[in-house]
Amino acid sequence: MGNLNKVVLVGNLTRNPEVKSATNTTVTTFGLAVNRKYKSAEGLKEETCFIDIVAFAKLAEIAGEYLTKGAPVLIEGRLSYNTWEQEGVKKSKHEVVAENIQFLQRKEYPKTDNKTDTFSEDLDDTIIPF
Repeated sequence: MGNLNKVVLVGNLTRNPEVKSATNTTVTTFGLAVNRKYKSAEGLKEETCFIDIVAFAKLAEIAGEYLTKGAPVLIEGRLSYNTWEQEGVKKSKHEVVAENIQFLQRKEYPKTDNKTDTFSEDLDDTIIPF
């Protein structure tokens, strides 16, 4: 029987990404809040799950440059379980190692006076071939 470790999450960043340089690679970490709405006997309820995300290499650089707190994203990756010892106490946590990040909202740039969204130059109808 084969094994599958695949996670797909859609949520909002809970904090700005933290970018660190490790030996020969870049590591970026950030938090993701994923909401779930469901019906119960008491009515409509909502719960939020907070998940730590880590990205490596070029994906880490892109996430660090373009993501900000509150940004909606889709994360595809794998679940990872880490254990360590801190001051004699064993600690552990799950996190998602990102393999793909899709930005779900375009970053808005302020408009300047020298750029317009429409073409406003008058054209001579005789030069249009159709």
